Amino acid sequence: MSESIKLKYSVVIEASQEEVFEFVANPLNDHLWRSEVNRIESSGEISAVGTEFLENAWIGIQKNFITITRLVEYKAPDRALFITVDRNPYFLKSDRIFSSLKDGKTLFTYKVDFDKKMVPKTFGINVRPSIVKKLYGILMKKYLRKLKSILDS
Repeated sequence: MSESIKLKYSVVIEASQEEVFEFVANPLNDHLWRSEVNRIESSGEISAVGTEFLENAWIGIQKNFITITRLVEYKAPDRALFITVDRNPYFLKSDRIFSSLKDGKTLFTYKVDFDKKMVPKTFGINVRPSIVKKLYGILMKKYLRKLKSILDS
């Protein structure tokens, strides 16, 4: 694997850990809070380790960028981990971590790690990782705000 770009952001959501996990650990809900997602399909049960998810997303100049991930860890209500399958051309890891806070709130941490070779493919030019991190970081914070607005009780 080549060098990767890693990002990690968190948000406090005013809902129980179980509620947040149920919604966020299911990639079929991603289009509701991740703006670039066109659609996601699953090969089986969403909580079964080994299930594959085909994501069609509008990333940069690519209107239908396909990424295939596999659920490799499903530990309700604490963690859901997805990693690209071997046949996917670019590595991507999506780690979704949930922690219960007092007063029934939940800390959701979203960690993404992806192959920097994906950048020229999706944007048409090779951009420095530091710029990609800054731009995608802005987008991830927007996702988390939207997710919070959906799930806050």
